[in-house]
Amino acid sequence: MYKKFVLFLLICACLLPLKATAQVLTACIDDHPPYQVLGETPSGTHIDALRTLAKVLNKEIKFIQSPNFPRCVAFLESGEADVIAGLNPTEERQKFAFFAPFKKADALRVISKNGIMINTYNDFKNKLIGVSRGALYFPKFDKDVDLDKIEIQNVRIGFSLLLKDRIDLIMVSPAMLKTFSAEIEQANLIVSPIALEEMRNKETFFGISKMHKLKLKQTDILSKINQAYINKRFENTP
Repeated sequence: MYKKFVLFLLICACLLPLKATAQVLTACIDDHPPYQVLGETPSGTHIDALRTLAKVLNKEIKFIQSPNFPRCVAFLESGEADVIAGLNPTEERQKFAFFAPFKKADALRVISKNGIMINTYNDFKNKLIGVSRGALYFPKFDKDVDLDKIEIQNVRIGFSLLLKDRIDLIMVSPAMLKTFSAEIEQANLIVSPIALEEMRNKETFFGISKMHKLKLKQTDILSKINQAYINKRFENTP
């Protein structure tokens, strides 16, 4: 009996260090359907990708639910969050994060009030454009100080302002376009055919904090994510 008890203690002693060194991947998410839907159990395509990322890195996933995207970026910069899904690389962000693609970039479409058609980039001029707080669309647009842009909390609020005739247009992905399809038809809004893909990133990225707590080298993290991307692991739900 005594020998069995000692053996039990030795097994426990061996397991304790493994548990102590177990790591979590902390991801910051905000309300951005259908990619990220907040709740007791978050859902959405980017949420699925983050869960897959945790498996790729052999970590447990932990979500920080934020009221807005800029706060997530601030958490990434401080190291409070390890990763954000759907963060476009910029020179400023590269000071505190590194990036790895996890899917091909979605297309971008324009929803505008009846009577406003956006066929070319020049058609953006003299229009009141709702832009989601902290979001980047494509460099030419993001840096264009001559356009009339108004910051909105998120696409949901932007769509509401569009229905109330407070702004002229917003830009969304086809997936988000589908989410609002019934309201678009009912309000007689216009989905403009402008092709913006040539002006945008061709991929969607994870942004990983340079102050992450994953106990992995940056090169190892990038190698694991890039291999998973090549193997199309992020295209499948966990």
